[in-house]
Amino acid sequence: MSGIAPEVERILAPNPGPLTGPGTNTWLFGRGEVLVIDPGPLDQQHLDAVARAARLRGGAGMVVCTHHHPDHREGADRLAEMLGAPLAIYHRRAERSGELALEDGDRLLAGESWLEVVHTPGHSQDHLCLFAPREHILFSGDHILSGTTSVIWPPEGDMAAYLDSLARVRDLDAEWLLPGHGEPISEPRKAVDALIAHRLEREGQVLEALGPDPVAPSQLVGGLYHGYPPEVLEYAAQTLLAHCIKLANEGRIERVPGEGEARFRKP
Repeated sequence: MSGIAPEVERILAPNPGPLTGPGTNTWLFGRGEVLVIDPGPLDQQHLDAVARAARLRGGAGMVVCTHHHPDHREGADRLAEMLGAPLAIYHRRAERSGELALEDGDRLLAGESWLEVVHTPGHSQDHLCLFAPREHILFSGDHILSGTTSVIWPPEGDMAAYLDSLARVRDLDAEWLLPGHGEPISEPRKAVDALIAHRLEREGQVLEALGPDPVAPSQLVGGLYHGYPPEVLEYAAQTLLAHCIKLANEGRIERVPGEGEARFRKP
């Protein structure tokens, strides 16, 4: 990709939306034999374009998914079949014959380059980032996005794990973050620090909003996300729930027993 590295090429999937931005970024990495990262939706025109680009670069050695959400994973089986390449996913999701089970620290060869698998739970339990040490590039999937923040939807989404994973990737020697949605991000450490600060600020707002009476996270959305588009408020409520669960696990607030929507209060 111009300005980043000759090993990198992006093909944008035609699935724009409130959560996907302009669409899913399908990334090709390597020369001679490439890794295809996040094939995106099951859209044949998009998959044809990805397969054509991979063949022009020498063929695909592997198709890799950062996590299982459909906007990243749905087209992966079809593309792997088209390219005659194995599909590689997080080991706890690898259940079918022919799927390669990836674990933290694995190295994936891509021609003369390679990627290191970095397990980054938080957005999902199976989320992986892929780090190219020689090129100083981190493919960040939905862990770090451009122009927006990741949705943390419990129980699979975990705010404490997300913050820990952010701290981990901040310490990698990356010069570029290539996200699953949006434009490439320069100054990775600055971007990650801003994300961590944003999440901690939101956590402080949750603490300030709670009192002795039980409150559901969905009741906090109107005040904390004032002015946001209506279509994102359900996702905002789930991220607030993730914040509340983290705070409750830390003993800073308490979860009120009962059925239905979770409610929280200050002790």
